Amino acid sequence: MGKVLIISYYAPPVGMAGAMRMTKLTKYLPRFNWQPYILTTKPIAYYHYDYELLNDLKNIPIFRSENLDIARILYLLKIPQFAVSMGTGKLSLLTNFLLFPDAKILWTPFAYRLGCKIIKDIKPDIIWTTATPFSTLLVARALKERFQIPLVLDFRDPWPTGFVIPPNPQRKRLINLRNQLVKSADLVIAVNKTTAEQINFPQAQIIENGFDPDDFLQPKINLSGFNIVYTGSVWENLKELQIVAEAVSNIKDVKIVLVGKCDADILNKIKKYGNVDYYGTRPHSETTAIMKGASLLLYLTKPNQIVGIKLYEYLGAGRPVLGVCNECNEAMRIIEHHSVGMTVSCNKDEIHDSVLMAMQNKFPYSPKDLERFNRVNQTRKLAELMNSLIR
Repeated sequence: MGKVLIISYYAPPVGMAGAMRMTKLTKYLPRFNWQPYILTTKPIAYYHYDYELLNDLKNIPIFRSENLDIARILYLLKIPQFAVSMGTGKLSLLTNFLLFPDAKILWTPFAYRLGCKIIKDIKPDIIWTTATPFSTLLVARALKERFQIPLVLDFRDPWPTGFVIPPNPQRKRLINLRNQLVKSADLVIAVNKTTAEQINFPQAQIIENGFDPDDFLQPKINLSGFNIVYTGSVWENLKELQIVAEAVSNIKDVKIVLVGKCDADILNKIKKYGNVDYYGTRPHSETTAIMKGASLLLYLTKPNQIVGIKLYEYLGAGRPVLGVCNECNEAMRIIEHHSVGMTVSCNKDEIHDSVLMAMQNKFPYSPKDLERFNRVNQTRKLAELMNSLIR
């Protein structure tokens, strides 16, 4: 069995999309004769912890290094979670402008030191690392150069944009660094073709995001009436959610069900239409059960995001998807090509008519070719690619 050192800043029990890809691919690697070892940070301040996600990694060693970035400091200072949720967004934005290549650079010396110890102890065959944050890639490259171990870089987001667009003076430096890192890798993986092109490496291997079939084995949670379920953080899509809520406000028995992080002031702006149920932040297993009980799953693209991991989980839920977006070509392609629903612009009339179609059983839904998004199949591909590096 091969050994792979996986370096990821985000890891369970942090309950965020950035941790899901690593967690699910790591979970299935032993099935394909690869033993993973995870290097991540010690606990950080974050608004949602989902300890159930650790069950996916219960037989996998996890090593946690110290860290001096703002999220770790706030955790050590025992800052209440509500303060973290209000403050870290702006603080993170500021530190991304002040630090290079991003706000997590203060983790790298601790991660490198622990990585050296792990490598001496377990002697891995491969180093695999995922970004964002891009500082993680610096740790992996330094370990590769010191120990001469093949390096796999996994890009979940484009560079140099990602979710936090860097100031113009940094862009040239970031692009130069990105090119150096890509050149140093033995294998580059991207989450989709658009990301591969945006990192200027179109020949990257593509392993898309996906769904874990185990997450959808539990019974569905039945919801009342005709329900439109939206999962994930709300604040980035407030405008779109308000338009959706208004568009269906005059359709009897239609409810919008929100599952995820939403501050009270934002929630009040959406609930004023009187047709919104807020379920709050729930464990991942409960969220997927709610997805399975949906009449319709609502997908909205976030700013600077090509396609969100949420859409792939919607595919696993086996329910029709309504994509509402003006410029989300990759998401639209997935929804329409795989016949899992329809996409409309963020226009009240279009949204209203599409929901009526769904209520009248005229909504397009005949799923096809979804096995490519199954995490088991994706992990098989990852294992085969790693096998090719050590033959």
